[in-house]
Amino acid sequence: MRVAFIAAFVTLSLGSFAQSHHWCGTDRHIEAAVERDPSLIGVYGDLLRITEEVKAQGERGGGPRIIPVVFHVIHTGGPENISKAQIEDQIRILNEDFSRTNPDTVNTREIFKPVAANPNVEFRLAKLDPQGNCTEGINRVYSALTNNADDAVKAVSYWNSTRYFNVWVVNSIDNDGEAGLVLGYAQFPGFGGATTDGVVVRADRVGSIEFAVAGDKGRTLTHETGHWLGLMHTFQGGCTGGFFGEGVDDTPPVAEANFNCGFNLNSCTNDNPDLPDMVENYMDYASGSCMNMFTLGQNSRMDGVMVGSRALIHSGENLAFTGVGSPSSTPCAPIAEFYAEQTFVCTGETVTYRDDSYNGEVASRSWEFPGGTPETSGEADPQVTYSQPGLYSATLTAINAQGQATATRTEYVRVISATADVSSFFLQEDFESEEDGYIALTDFGNGWERASVGFTGAKSIYVNNFSGNPVGALDEFILPSVDMRNIGNPKLYFKVAYRTRSGLSDQLRIFVSTNCGQSWSMRYNKSGNSLASVSGNQGSPFTPAGQNEWKEEDISLSNFTNAEHLLVKFQNRSDAGNNIYVDDIRISGPLSVTDSQLNMELTLSPNPATESTWLRLVAQTNERTEITVTDITGREVAHLYDGTLAQGVHNFPINVMALGSGGVYLIAVQTVTAREVLKLVVAK
Repeated sequence: MRVAFIAAFVTLSLGSFAQSHHWCGTDRHIEAAVERDPSLIGVYGDLLRITEEVKAQGERGGGPRIIPVVFHVIHTGGPENISKAQIEDQIRILNEDFSRTNPDTVNTREIFKPVAANPNVEFRLAKLDPQGNCTEGINRVYSALTNNADDAVKAVSYWNSTRYFNVWVVNSIDNDGEAGLVLGYAQFPGFGGATTDGVVVRADRVGSIEFAVAGDKGRTLTHETGHWLGLMHTFQGGCTGGFFGEGVDDTPPVAEANFNCGFNLNSCTNDNPDLPDMVENYMDYASGSCMNMFTLGQNSRMDGVMVGSRALIHSGENLAFTGVGSPSSTPCAPIAEFYAEQTFVCTGETVTYRDDSYNGEVASRSWEFPGGTPETSGEADPQVTYSQPGLYSATLTAINAQGQATATRTEYVRVISATADVSSFFLQEDFESEEDGYIALTDFGNGWERASVGFTGAKSIYVNNFSGNPVGALDEFILPSVDMRNIGNPKLYFKVAYRTRSGLSDQLRIFVSTNCGQSWSMRYNKSGNSLASVSGNQGSPFTPAGQNEWKEEDISLSNFTNAEHLLVKFQNRSDAGNNIYVDDIRISGPLSVTDSQLNMELTLSPNPATESTWLRLVAQTNERTEITVTDITGREVAHLYDGTLAQGVHNFPINVMALGSGGVYLIAVQTVTAREVLKLVVAK
């Protein structure tokens, strides 16, 4: 019977979620869960059955069910790192809304007051963490996953969801590329694993003070907590409802989400009696200014969840485990945490560190900054400068009467030279040498690394999106800094190889900075088919098989001809699609130079070379010519010729032994009107 029951409702259930996603992403997550596992329709059927059983038992008496809560604040040092006061204000709002003591109950229309309910639920910040340590019920974690967040953010900080109501506070939430802003989403009871159970909410929708959006009144989390306790949207299933509709008798059917307080709205007239839309219900989309009630039927649904899948969380045993059984509060020792406002700077620039310790008020602190000025500090937010390039660590010890804690970030701040690395008329990066000067950065992804395949030579750089790179991961590499004043009409040229994976679209973006990475300007942004160098999808890891599977891209840098210190950053945003390869990056003047335009034929042999090689040049006319040899950073290591070169054949010997260590060198032939660069590989 169960199999037949499930099959009968698969199509109907998915169709019931054909709503436009706006600020709540819960219905999208329910739909995705059902697509992965149609048996979840049976789970919803069980919830409907338990609801009816609870309803038949009548109103529950006694005190409130107490739920321990932990807020995981995921941030990168911005305003999304909300205060304890803002979180406590949200707890106040939840407790008012789930006990019907909220002051705006006076706004409930008379027609709906008979069904307005007191869910009799109380939320308390946890006082003991899963290891039994003193806690304020707030965890703060520095992570880029706060941006465009999805379920991956939950692995950053998680407490046992059978014992704690996990709330992840983030800067923004992923919406699968759709229009509109998602303000929060919940995991519906039974529709996911334990490690993802809870609510994700935007930081500006927590509470009603400080960073919070005033008009929301903290009702986003009230709405999402309703989902966490088994409530659907009042508009779920539209006017006809259906099996996977809202399933609550005393909320009038609603055709679609209401986004304002339209008290005269009556979008469905098939109910008896015919009632207007209940825009004041927390499970519609109307603004916080008119939301003010749950119904008796919704309360029965939440009671059904509380005696079912969420029975342990409010049990007496768990209240003791989490320390919330008593309203009294004991001060906790601090948990040391900090971040730097700048983690990528030039020599001589100031880095501001912020004490972000939590869990207990900090009475005093001790900082250590090896290699910095100053090297120690007792300030809350010290400022430090570094005079030499390198990677620098920092340590903070936070202290109060209950104890102390220490946090260290190793190789945390990267300092680069304020003088450009490359000051010749071009930069070239081909990744052939282990000593290439690029800087690879990643926060939580796979990262860029050298690959044993290239457009020219045997190497390139690639990022593995196919195997294990999380959706939303940002993987970056930064080229050596360039003095652009010696480059006429500059462009950035590079080769890229990429093939899409069905339904997934990785993104490659390129940024430039003229102020040592303090701000970045985007110059290139391609993804999916526009980025692909090979047409069609590939369901296995992509590796370019030959030069025909690469393409060349160029980006104008003409706005930066006066920049003394230009940084270029390549950034991959993973969609867990396929691998992206980049090779032969060059910043120079125009590369559309052919042999005839140069009026010369160039040959370099042998190449690779171990002791010596010859540059053979056939000049078609008499031309002023300069020939130089530079290393990969642009540093000149040999000057072969500078003068007027007569028409005819010329041979220039190059003493490879005198160039220095093995690696890649660049032979540049420059005339008044054109330039050509040959790559010399020195094997030693």
